[in-house]
Amino acid sequence: MPSLIVTSGALAGQVFGFTDTAVVGRGQFSEVRLNDPTVSRRHALIRHNAGNWEVSDQDSANGTLLRGAKLAGTAVLSDGDSLCFGEVMAVFHIADIDRPSLRAGALKSDPGNKLRSRTGNRAAAGALSLGDLLARLKLFCDIGALSRRALDLHTTLDEALRALLAAFAQASLAAVYVTDAGRQSLKRVAHHARPGGGDGFAQAASFVRDALNIEYGIEIADDEARKELAARLKAASVPAALLAIPLRLGGETLGALYLESATAANAWQAADRELFAGVAGQLAWLVASQQAQSPERLVEAHDLALARRIQQRFLPQSAPVLKGWRFADSYAAARVIGGDYFDYIHYSDGRHGIVIADVSGKAVSGALYMARLSAQVRVLARSLAGPDELLVGLNRKLAQELEPGMFVTMLAAALDPDSGKFEFANAGHPAPLLREPDGSVREIGEHGALPLGAMPDTSFPLYAATIAPGACLLLYTDGLDEAHDAAQNLFGKERVTQTLAGAGERAQGALDAQLAQVARFTDGQAQSDDLTLIAISRDRKR
Repeated sequence: MPSLIVTSGALAGQVFGFTDTAVVGRGQFSEVRLNDPTVSRRHALIRHNAGNWEVSDQDSANGTLLRGAKLAGTAVLSDGDSLCFGEVMAVFHIADIDRPSLRAGALKSDPGNKLRSRTGNRAAAGALSLGDLLARLKLFCDIGALSRRALDLHTTLDEALRALLAAFAQASLAAVYVTDAGRQSLKRVAHHARPGGGDGFAQAASFVRDALNIEYGIEIADDEARKELAARLKAASVPAALLAIPLRLGGETLGALYLESATAANAWQAADRELFAGVAGQLAWLVASQQAQSPERLVEAHDLALARRIQQRFLPQSAPVLKGWRFADSYAAARVIGGDYFDYIHYSDGRHGIVIADVSGKAVSGALYMARLSAQVRVLARSLAGPDELLVGLNRKLAQELEPGMFVTMLAAALDPDSGKFEFANAGHPAPLLREPDGSVREIGEHGALPLGAMPDTSFPLYAATIAPGACLLLYTDGLDEAHDAAQNLFGKERVTQTLAGAGERAQGALDAQLAQVARFTDGQAQSDDLTLIAISRDRKR
């Protein structure tokens, strides 16, 4: 399995494995997702072709370097080649990373890596005793026997985790996380802890998500690795030992097995890694069986993965670059593909435009119309002078084209970067929130306008506000305020407003704060709606 090892910045040390093709980018749909502002949403493409590995830049804003030279066209990759995506440096490897090296944290091509998977000196521990070997053999047999019992998935996995903790007396908690077909959501579906163990490591889900990108998972059990992990996840404390191993079947990653221990000494031995890999394979089969992962379903998952790559091309690859202004955006589909849409455009009078929209319907139906809508917006905007004209023109088209019951909410805006004037029209979309330089937040515009496609002759009032130096504007779809927790409580506009008020002046900080707060609030609940955010901030004058 080929891989990319990140060697610079906050992502240093992360290892991304892939199979035949991988999109490298900042976007949600990238197989190698580099969440760095210098990386475009769809930055580069690595693929296997005619026996060689090739890399090509995908019209990224900041370019791709191969062996220090700017990439033009398609180039053949060799093992150990250096790559730079924007400002993120990485090393390409064709063969698997050596398993003993991974255990010991010796990613030799990256001596400064920050996310190491290692076990300290335990790799040299003595052989397992006969009693230990028998206990591990019994564990493997017990988990295999679960496939013959008529149990629901939660009960099956709970029984498997009980057996796992029985075989490893020092382990304090075991859990199974499951992903959806597009690996967009990660949910803990079963966990078992010893008395007093509670829910375990608070940032376990983030640790597990990192492990999904590494063929043999991540294991951490020494002081230096724990400190590095705590710093990266901003965690107050990290368990003495923890590991996560992906559950893979038929080329698909279904989830991960997670273990933690309050003591590093003898929590498990180096030889147990092979056992854990086998257990992960058994658990993957159990999950696939319960979820009816037939060959047809695997083909469906492949097709959806292809569809999300195609949909990625309809979204802007990078935010505008305007002197004195900062833009940040985020797109997260509730399913593999989604119906939210946003874009950066230009009107006929030369002004910079922003559109954000939500197509009714989820997954395929919403995504198909999202693609058509994006083309219509770009064509119309070039011949129209402002947001209200754009919405009127789109509405006439949609009223004729949309299926009964379908509609589109949209906010279209124009920005004059010199004066800071922000002019917009709204078709049933959540109103923008403006954080003033003094920290106060207010909603601008009014509610009540019909969505696009509802009636053919609707007009859309034009609103205006000034984004002063030090102010920040937030545009969003209702996947933010309508996100819910396990008790079906909504995140709500009040939390959105409070988060924006305390997020500071920079666009990226405002966006990151919203995503972090909604993640804490939902606490692992599956995302119920597509979520798109755009933050725009204006630098203070110096």
